Amino acid sequence: MNMRKIAVAGTFAAGAALAFAPLASADDLTSTIDSEIASLNSIFQGDLSIADVPSTDYTLGGTGVFDTINLGDVSAVQDGTGATPVTTPFDYLVYGVDPTAAGLSTDPGSYDVYNGALTEFDDAYNALVYAADYNNDLIPATDLFGSATEIGTALGTGTDMGAAGDFFSAGLADLAGFFGI
Repeated sequence: MNMRKIAVAGTFAAGAALAFAPLASADDLTSTIDSEIASLNSIFQGDLSIADVPSTDYTLGGTGVFDTINLGDVSAVQDGTGATPVTTPFDYLVYGVDPTAAGLSTDPGSYDVYNGALTEFDDAYNALVYAADYNNDLIPATDLFGSATEIGTALGTGTDMGAAGDFFSAGLADLAGFFGI
């Protein structure tokens, strides 16, 4: 009789361990963030390939690090710095239908894909996941991709839901810029 009780208790323990394992291992969003960066890097590398950007003009970031255009090669890869900006294929692929109106980055990287919209959507997602995992504690800035000002404004809402809403709205604005709306 005791053996059956032990088996039943063991089954419940194993079930609980499997059910709660994602929460126990999710003490931060590192794996999610690494996955998001890998996705952005993949899209960016496709854009670089289509735009025929030489491999000497960019640096691959690796795990958890964004791919970037080398600062000394920015003007060779994207243009828009002169009085009469001349756009390149890279500009159209990364910033959209009107790159100069969308706003070219001074340090382009995979975080600029779709005019930065995907990064904003990732931040919105991260804020929501953090809220679910941590009973609505405010997400730390280190788990977000945006600029310090942008993150400060979003976190200034005081809640992850408010931050997610700010990031989502910013992502829609960036996407509208990409499509020239």
